[in-house]
Amino acid sequence: MTTMPSKQKESSTSTKSWLRLAFEALPFHEFLERICHFMRTPEIKGSKPEESSLRHSGQNFITSLFLVSAVVTFVQYLLPHLFEIDLGQLINPLYLALLLAIQAIIFAFILGFFSSISLLPRKPAFHHLVIHQTIQAYAVLNLLVVILFWIVINRILETGDPQEASSTLDLWLGGIIGAVTLWLIWRLLFRPLWRYTTNYYTKKTAFGITAIALISTSWANSYIAFDLSSLVINKTALCKQLYTMKKQRGEIDQSVDEQCFMGHCLSFEPSKP
Repeated sequence: MTTMPSKQKESSTSTKSWLRLAFEALPFHEFLERICHFMRTPEIKGSKPEESSLRHSGQNFITSLFLVSAVVTFVQYLLPHLFEIDLGQLINPLYLALLLAIQAIIFAFILGFFSSISLLPRKPAFHHLVIHQTIQAYAVLNLLVVILFWIVINRILETGDPQEASSTLDLWLGGIIGAVTLWLIWRLLFRPLWRYTTNYYTKKTAFGITAIALISTSWANSYIAFDLSSLVINKTALCKQLYTMKKQRGEIDQSVDEQCFMGHCLSFEPSKP
């Protein structure tokens, strides 16, 4: 009697395909399974996170930050020539993960607040499921955000304009990653929140409320979020690479002193809107 469970377990293991066993040997394989399930069924269901895939939202978000840090470190130190710029000297993976975490948490709570305000006439409560949904969506979007961040930094150094592509590959890559990011925002955040709101309003009204909540959240987040860019990016290393690249291309005179250029570069502050 006591050996049956063990035999059943061995039988179950033996029936697994070699592909499945290989997948389970990968780091973060449980995270990838949960994320794939979330992307297939991103709707907000139930009244508690424990009743849906949102019960793993916090765990998935933390795992995504570790994954992003691992990818950034891998690219910076094991594939240093993947980009023309030396990302290893420019970006601090630890502070980058911290910045992503702070931005996501602030955005999630603001969106939860605005959503709860909009649903107040129909259901007076704090709709915390919106926060879990947002955190779960950020777990998917984090890596794409970092890739877009890399592209922007590369464009600034290459062209001086974050909106100007440095090459055809850059243009296509930036366009594809940007389009995928927008589609995921629609699928994982806007549409689930819209459907959740239709539990209390008509579809048209719910659509407008969802749009207003997201726009209001983005506006408020731009004023509330902490700016850690000075910690994420090593400005001294950025200015040094910018000086070297401009001098090699002949964009600045060979007689321009590096210390003079560095002084102007380090003191430069972009104008705020």
